[in-house]
Amino acid sequence: MKNNNNLLGSASTAVMRQFLHAARDYGIEPEDALEACGLPLGVLDNQISRTTGSDLQSLLRWLIEKSGDPLFGLHIARHIQPGAYSLVGYMAMNSRTAREALMMVPRYETLIGDMGITKIERRNGNMLMHWVCHYTDPIVRPQLIDNVVASWVYFARWLTEMPEGRPLEVLIEHAAPNDKMRAEYEEIFQAPVTFNANMNGLVFCESILDIKLRQPDPALLSALEHHAATLTSELQSSNSLVVQARSILLSMMQSGLPRRDRVAEQLGMAERTLQRRLGEVGTSYQQLLDSLRHEMSMEWLTHSDLSISDISDRLGFSEARSFQRRFKAWTGITPGEFRRAHHGQAAATARSVSSDIEHTTEKEEQLDA
Repeated sequence: MKNNNNLLGSASTAVMRQFLHAARDYGIEPEDALEACGLPLGVLDNQISRTTGSDLQSLLRWLIEKSGDPLFGLHIARHIQPGAYSLVGYMAMNSRTAREALMMVPRYETLIGDMGITKIERRNGNMLMHWVCHYTDPIVRPQLIDNVVASWVYFARWLTEMPEGRPLEVLIEHAAPNDKMRAEYEEIFQAPVTFNANMNGLVFCESILDIKLRQPDPALLSALEHHAATLTSELQSSNSLVVQARSILLSMMQSGLPRRDRVAEQLGMAERTLQRRLGEVGTSYQQLLDSLRHEMSMEWLTHSDLSISDISDRLGFSEARSFQRRFKAWTGITPGEFRRAHHGQAAATARSVSSDIEHTTEKEEQLDA
């Protein structure tokens, strides 16, 4: 079950610890979960250590399936604690206002993990806080999205001492659940929830940002921020080659076929050097390419009218059948089924959070770049 590639980056073990703690609600002991996923029992011993994103995703999938709860991510959000957000949670606690606390998230969220990217912007006179999820496992992704967005609400209520605080609107990308489950979303958020949205996030009044928090400590906040900036710089340095290579590959996919020799050339190194340096940070050119193929195929299937054949060509597959086989290995369903699922057609909505959690087998297949 354990996957050793580095394509999903890393995450603070505080995140893993939070999920394992919450899973006790379902009678799941942390030791049993770690053992089942092939993870060392001591992985949580160090409060400031990190785990790979692939290990976290595998653990989440196991917990979701073991729990049997189709709303696992939504339900366990109530357990959120400042420590789950690593150093960012403690900086938020010591901020003077909700605005100051909120702005910590996009600036330092890599300290929490590389699960996704948070963006904050004004929208029609209100504020929009939305999250781009990096995880692609079809079982994990909708549950993680629910968990992140619900955790924001629970943490904000605790931080502002407003237990009845509510957003104006909640946006969720996955399909709408049945009426009973929809009612659970609305009860937790105390706000209308829009499913099949083009993003995941919250819309709220800007005036909320001026709320003063209960225990500001400017001196401690300054010290924590200095430490956070140092840690963030170190993380970005170690990931810089992967980020650059992914950016080049993405550009190539938009305009032509991706090629390893051209990626190496744009990075100013030989192909062998590129392979060696990627290996040193736990990945490879082929893994980067497959990861981007996976991400872009879902993006184009969801948000474009490109045919499956056109998508296959853009991704650099030799034929559409090769792309279809690879996509099914990634997700457990065909490209056509994935596209229909996003548009809410009945044949595929059983794969949404309202369905019983289904088990799909991961497959490995090497494709020439």
